[in-house]
Amino acid sequence: MDIRTAHQALKEARRNLDAAVQAARAQGRTWAQIGEELGMTRQAAFKRFGRPVDPSTGDEITPRSVRDVVDLTERVFALIAAGDYDQLTPLMHPQTLQEIPPALIADTWRKVLTEVGALERCEGTHVELPGGTAIESDEQVVGTVVGATTLECEAGSLHGRVAVSDDSRVVGILLVPTDHGPLPF
Repeated sequence: MDIRTAHQALKEARRNLDAAVQAARAQGRTWAQIGEELGMTRQAAFKRFGRPVDPSTGDEITPRSVRDVVDLTERVFALIAAGDYDQLTPLMHPQTLQEIPPALIADTWRKVLTEVGALERCEGTHVELPGGTAIESDEQVVGTVVGATTLECEAGSLHGRVAVSDDSRVVGILLVPTDHGPLPF
């Protein structure tokens, strides 16, 4: 099987899975039951396959691409590393700015610089659902998800995580050593 054929088969398998999930929902299966069959939480199953409707308009809430979340995650850390808080601030949810204002982010990044040096690049950036299930880069998601990356710095590495809301605003930023235990998000 060549690469193009395998890729087409993968896309078809994803369409079949989506159709099977939608059929199961139409038959009354719960998100918990679907999640159990897929080896994920009910919330993760919903975020990946759900089709929520905006009550104010009656329109289906449009999913966003995983690629957009990956790009936002890397942009957030590039802006932090560059000290460009004028560009970072509009990406953040207003309440998040109250909880983690630019001055706190800058102070935290200064501490990072003393431990591992300047940011050189992001590696392995991907998107996760609640519970840590990684999502394929060509899929779409609804709701809050986490962009996760490894920040490769001059003298070490860190885990960087950005929680992204359904309106693509930053609602959390986490920087921890790579050997850190369980993560809060």
